Amino acid sequence: MRLTPAQIDTIKSTAQAVLGEGAQVHLFGSRVDDAKRGGDIDLYISGTHLDLQTQIEAKLKLLINLKQRLGDQRIDIVFAPSGDQALQPIHCMAVQSAVLL
Repeated sequence: MRLTPAQIDTIKSTAQAVLGEGAQVHLFGSRVDDAKRGGDIDLYISGTHLDLQTQIEAKLKLLINLKQRLGDQRIDIVFAPSGDQALQPIHCMAVQSAVLL
């Protein structure tokens, strides 16, 4: 995994501050693979039950807070589907390679 322990702690604490203690943060994508270089930080968030509007607001707040604490990093956030949201291909890809932080 190509995140430092400090980055992991920052991501987890920021996500829980914004989304609540039940939020689980997973890393997926190229940063999971130690052999690769570069790439953005892809985060898959589960354990929340937010409607779409609240998800959008939470995602923006989380991105702003993470960029303030981690610096100018490319960060993508995907929420696990909840309620009546349909499962998308990105969800399947994230779950297959995700590592819980």
